[in-house]
Amino acid sequence: MPDSRIPRPDGAPMGLVRAHLATFPGRAGIFRQVVKAILPQVDRLVIVFNEMDQAPADLQADPRIEAITTDRDTKDLGRFLVRPQPDDIVFLIDDDIAYPADYVARSIERATAIGWEGNVFGYAASDFRHGGEGERGWRRIRPDAALPQPLGVRMLGTGTVLARGDAIPAISGMAPYLGHADVGFALLNHRAGRRAWALPRESRWLADLPGKGQEGLSLSRREPSLPVVAGIRELIDGRPEHADQPQQPAVSRS
Repeated sequence: MPDSRIPRPDGAPMGLVRAHLATFPGRAGIFRQVVKAILPQVDRLVIVFNEMDQAPADLQADPRIEAITTDRDTKDLGRFLVRPQPDDIVFLIDDDIAYPADYVARSIERATAIGWEGNVFGYAASDFRHGGEGERGWRRIRPDAALPQPLGVRMLGTGTVLARGDAIPAISGMAPYLGHADVGFALLNHRAGRRAWALPRESRWLADLPGKGQEGLSLSRREPSLPVVAGIRELIDGRPEHADQPQQPAVSRS
């Protein structure tokens, strides 16, 4: 594999910059907008085509794209089918988000300011607040909402994640969390001692693509399995010290 062509700040991992996407027939009308936005920003784009016999010929022919077809509905776990190298920078992306032209560059800068060792990053996020009645419960941080500084969280939405390659779980470890990839990603990284951070951004820097629909089995909500329920409880009870805490950049600037 050739060296990366993507510039990055000092302190960022030096492997390839990759994006992993899973899609399905119901998104055939809009997922190409994601490909068009992301492909110029990365070295390698992996696309898993759920419930499809054949990938589009033009995408198969592009040397920057690894197109994988499966007759199974892997849902969002398709993002984890291909193992990156430990020092790669991996973006887990969704097929219905309008990613800006500076998404990769600015995300790498923001993550590097915190530090890659022992951390994973993203934009959509959730955290659980302990407390009395009216305070206790999950708080959702939407990817299109402004966030002035990094915030520690328990769970990231895996459609807007970036992490070093060694923090991307194998599909075998994620398999119990089919339909609930966010829980699996959060839990496995929590057990590995990594902290999750929602990255700062301006309002509407990320947004849903126009024409996003609700078609297809891949959008059906699965009843949580016992591993999912147990994993959520483990995340709640873990009480990570960084959760719900703002993080100042760790990189000194001269």
